[in-house]
Amino acid sequence: MKKLLPLLLICVSFAAHAQTSEYAQLVPSPYLPKDVNFSLGAAAFSAARYTGSDERRLAAYPLIDAQWRNGAFASTISGIGYNFSKDPSLQYGLRMTVEAARDESRSDRLHGLGDVGTAIEPGAFLNYIVNQNYSLTSSIRYGSGVDHNGLQLSLGGRATTSLNTQHRLSASFGANWANTSFAQSYFGVNATQSAASGYNQYTPTAGLTDVKVGASWNWSIDSNWSLTTGASVKYLTGDAAKSPFVFQKTPVTIFSAASYRF
Repeated sequence: MKKLLPLLLICVSFAAHAQTSEYAQLVPSPYLPKDVNFSLGAAAFSAARYTGSDERRLAAYPLIDAQWRNGAFASTISGIGYNFSKDPSLQYGLRMTVEAARDESRSDRLHGLGDVGTAIEPGAFLNYIVNQNYSLTSSIRYGSGVDHNGLQLSLGGRATTSLNTQHRLSASFGANWANTSFAQSYFGVNATQSAASGYNQYTPTAGLTDVKVGASWNWSIDSNWSLTTGASVKYLTGDAAKSPFVFQKTPVTIFSAASYRF
């Protein structure tokens, strides 16, 4: 495990370009086939240039995922953390995740708003696996935004059905709540930003920022290779949707990822 951690930390840092998932996506510890379960791959996606943008960008990043039977995990999707539960129907623990940077140079629409740097967020997660087809997920993360005081709470769920031994379809939903610090960093405009950007001053408050639904198809090509393709749509709500630099309230993300399991 000690030999793998430097590589895992590097790959998690690469995921800052795409951002760690809101939820810890883990195989229940009792179902892990080995003491150390490791996969490596790559993902490509098309998404909004920033949350609320009507412009799109294409990007790719490496995928790395490792789960230890003792509960430890590290990946570009779930972050780095520990699942304390040995119950296959319950997962809970602590983790460190990445909130991606929003660079002013990413879009002309952000000119004058300044950068919001990449943030490492300590947090916790709680997942309940109803059965092999349904699960409920949740997480809390702290440390994002300009002053690193942003707090996010996410609640969601996933439904999965197997078409056959190789093909599986999944549908997901989720909702995100954020505190005032997060809302101001990503959707607000202070006096200095207003003078530099031309946007009117705007001070959003804490509340529900978005709801999201998604669907994906997983193809287990053989015992080692797998391919996952999917899409999600986010609907911005509340004060986030009213931000003067939100031009698209329903941004869509399309992705495809291939991985090899060792």
